[in-house]
Amino acid sequence: MQAMRLIAGVVCSTVLAIALLAVLPNVSPENADTAAIETAWRDWMPRHDMNQSTMDLGAQGTIIRTADAGREAATPYPVASLSKAVTAMCLNALLPQTPCTWDTPLSDFTAVWDTLGMAPHPELAKLPLSALVTHTSGLPKNIDADETAGEGRNLYTQVHFARAALHNPAHLSADRSHSYSNVNFALLGQIIEGITGQPYGDHCFETVMRPAGATSAQVGGRMWASAGFGGWSVSATEYARFLMHWFAPDRLWMQNPNAFPLDRNSGAGLGVFNRRVDGHHMLNHSGLWRSKTPERQSGALFVVSDTGAVFVANWQGALPPDAYSDLRESITAALH
Repeated sequence: MQAMRLIAGVVCSTVLAIALLAVLPNVSPENADTAAIETAWRDWMPRHDMNQSTMDLGAQGTIIRTADAGREAATPYPVASLSKAVTAMCLNALLPQTPCTWDTPLSDFTAVWDTLGMAPHPELAKLPLSALVTHTSGLPKNIDADETAGEGRNLYTQVHFARAALHNPAHLSADRSHSYSNVNFALLGQIIEGITGQPYGDHCFETVMRPAGATSAQVGGRMWASAGFGGWSVSATEYARFLMHWFAPDRLWMQNPNAFPLDRNSGAGLGVFNRRVDGHHMLNHSGLWRSKTPERQSGALFVVSDTGAVFVANWQGALPPDAYSDLRESITAALH
């Protein structure tokens, strides 16, 4: 692997304060109610005419239940927006190796922009990294393309979204309330490339996926060009390993989410959505690839509990939002 090259000349100063909270009792492989969780998933499928899906349940670093229905948990599939958690963890691990923090404004990344041949317009340059990762930047969901356009790999790409946002101030709204945006994570992916001097997928695989045991994960397949906001292909089993490794109960961002980027209104944080459920800190995210070709439509979802339990499912088909909510709520109720 090419040695990581950190770009010099970045001026950063803000330091996040880390305050630790007590960790809630953990779920172990011995005491997890695996049957109830699998039943919740199996009951969900016929409610939404789903017949090709797979799930994995993990706890404390161990895969404790795998179930297949028409597809295999060990096979990598596009995970769409579940890629955002990988991007967030990748940059979260990279920032301590630089003078920067999540509070650093884009204007301080002069050397990065020079390396990429891009530079932010003055209004965008004022934003900190935290505004991107929490979807409070004012940038739109997509620029010049929607999800199905990605199949052509022309405009629905990390490079196009980042370049368009950086160059054209018309894409930036003055509204800084939460608004989910693929463009935010396109920018974060490009920043990772600019800091390291490596392709996004290569760097994040070596620093995030390989250490977690997700050794067959890759930025690849037909949606590879969406990279940091949607380009990963990962099996359900290996995505569960990624979650158990990076969102384990002893991680600082699990013990005290408020010490890291977090939009309290939406719960958007480090590539995940944070919720409090019956006294537990629960994380989730959903992914959807739309396509004009039905067999190319796919979805994915994960739920993580601060007890150390994680659930991952993926499926073939484009489901409506209420189907995602149904699965998330069913699994959350069984998981904690």
